[in-house]
Amino acid sequence: MSQQPNIEETNYKLQTLSDLPVPRSQGKKDSNSSLKHPYEEAFSIPSPDSGYALKLIKKYEHFWSSHHKKKLITKIISNLVIYQASLAGRGPTKSDIEKVLKVLEISETSLGLLTKDNLLIAGKETIKGLHLSELFSTIDADNL
Repeated sequence: MSQQPNIEETNYKLQTLSDLPVPRSQGKKDSNSSLKHPYEEAFSIPSPDSGYALKLIKKYEHFWSSHHKKKLITKIISNLVIYQASLAGRGPTKSDIEKVLKVLEISETSLGLLTKDNLLIAGKETIKGLHLSELFSTIDADNL
C-alpha cells in the first residue's frame, strides 16, 4: 500500500475566480511599456470569433482561391469581419462578411480594394488588414 503525502491541514478557502473579464489580444505588446491597471486595458469575454468567422468565410473563398496570396487575403477579410462584428458588440455573422466584401468591392471577377499595394501593407502588419479598418469606422459614422 502506498504512503499518503504529508499534507498539512489548513483552513484557507479556495481562491475564487475574479469578476474581471479576460483581456483580448490586440497584437504584439510593447515590452517597454509599464504595467497597466486592468480597467485601462481592452477586455472582453473570450469567444470563438476568429474560428467562426473563418468557418463562415469558407463559402466565399472561391473569390480569391486562385490568387497567390490567398492565405493573406483570408486573414485580412477575417480580421475585418471580426472588427465589423465588434463594432456592433457581437460575434461575426454572414451579414458582416457580405458587408466587408461590399466595402472592399470584392466580387468573383475582382479583388477590389485588395490591390498589390494594400496587400504589401497588410503583409507587414501584426494584425493583417488593420489599415483597412478605417473604411468601416467612417462608413458607420455616416450611418448614425
